Amino acid sequence: MRAALFCLFGVIQTATAAGAAAAGGPAVQASYAAYWSGFSIATMDASLELGAEAYRVEATMRTAGLLAMFVRGEQVTLAEGRIEPAKTPLALRPQRFLMEGRWRDRLRRVALAWAGERPEVLALLPANQEEREPVPPELQHGTVDTLTALAALVRLVALENRCDGAAQVFDGRRRSDFTAVTEGMETLEAHRWSGFAGPALRCRFEGRQIAGFWKEQDRAEAAKPRGGTAWFASPGPGLPVIPVRIEADSAWGTVSVHMTRAGPGVLDLPAQRTERP
Repeated sequence: MRAALFCLFGVIQTATAAGAAAAGGPAVQASYAAYWSGFSIATMDASLELGAEAYRVEATMRTAGLLAMFVRGEQVTLAEGRIEPAKTPLALRPQRFLMEGRWRDRLRRVALAWAGERPEVLALLPANQEEREPVPPELQHGTVDTLTALAALVRLVALENRCDGAAQVFDGRRRSDFTAVTEGMETLEAHRWSGFAGPALRCRFEGRQIAGFWKEQDRAEAAKPRGGTAWFASPGPGLPVIPVRIEADSAWGTVSVHMTRAGPGVLDLPAQRTERP
């Protein structure tokens, strides 16, 4: 369940940033709640600060409800880079990606930096050899972090009202391929978990891990594609297009994510978690 949540909330964090970046408006923040089989399992807050040529995504995620009874976990994530539509296929070029959190009271940390086409791993806790097979250097070349990749794909929603695209992703531990396709407009009905109802663009996404597997993991099962559907719309006057609802496939069934609120502003993240290399 933890790996599914990492992937799922990566979609949420990045999509929130992409809407603001494409619109070129003020910083935006949004809150989300995730459910599985009708039970609350996680909450997340995300925001973006956007300059003329740069982007910065900040997010916090924590387990809640049923999941928190079995797995105590929280995570702070930051991604920032340059906006370079004319120079990069994805239009966004990452400069650094940081993730720090605790799962079952164990500290986990990843820090990546880009000076060229391949990221440099500055920090990895616990060390990869404890849990996973290493990702070969040739598979790291030309990759971006999860947040930047999905931000670039979702950016199309605001610019062209579509979400077709693909990206090669490396998060310090895993190497994955992501794709997204447009499925058209749909009207979302009011829902007791959601803060949005109305017309939204429906997009289908899929991710497939190709390297960095758990050492004792069933390789065939882990390599199966995991997909889902995301709906994008402006949640209010003056706000950019962001994900307002997501349904993601997992080994345990469908996880549903609902936007609960959105507005201008940024998160106040602990400096010690976001500024260290």
